[in-house]
Amino acid sequence: MDDAGFDAVDMVRRIVRAAATASLGTLAPDGGPFVTFVTVTTDIDGAPILLLSGLAAHSRHLARDGRASLLMQVPAGEGDDPLTGARATVIGRIRPVAPDDSDHARLVARFLARHPKAEGYARFGDFSVHRMTVDGVHLVAGFGRIARLSAADVLVPSAIADAFAAAEASLLRDLDGITAGRRLVAVDPDGVDVLDEGVRRLSFRRRAEDLGEVAALLAELG
Repeated sequence: MDDAGFDAVDMVRRIVRAAATASLGTLAPDGGPFVTFVTVTTDIDGAPILLLSGLAAHSRHLARDGRASLLMQVPAGEGDDPLTGARATVIGRIRPVAPDDSDHARLVARFLARHPKAEGYARFGDFSVHRMTVDGVHLVAGFGRIARLSAADVLVPSAIADAFAAAEASLLRDLDGITAGRRLVAVDPDGVDVLDEGVRRLSFRRRAEDLGEVAALLAELG
């Protein structure tokens, strides 16, 4: 197998940012594994964000023990062995974000930008936004391509993430002129979310180190 072009860090970042859904693994009361299907997006720094109902079994599990994993994947090509598709298991702890938290409104808005249909139930009393604190990622990128990455490999450094979070709304307005009619709904150092027939992810060729690099990286996407 030719691994000359294999970049585990870049692949994980792309998988996690592009994923709109994931398999959520939590711990049941008896300590056993419990897996469900959830919708996800990412915070500015790349940490997963979820909108969960308090009535769901996985929410009750997380309230007792926040340890969890999220399996995100790129499907294999049509006719290929399913195991050839790249997948990343994000490991960490998932906790609800309190309504009075300074990041709450921003996280809800970011989730709804990726999942606009969730607007209909996001304000229901039993739903709350959750954020994962990432401990590490296990990548399987096909046969023989396996890597274990740290949170530092995947997440955007806090200083850069904070700058993007503070400027995201104004940055989206400033970028309107170079998007060829596409509506940008979210931006972060790794790429943008674009609304056309649905919301899809466009990844930059590399991670932006500051706000001033975003326009050029976006222009490269055509």
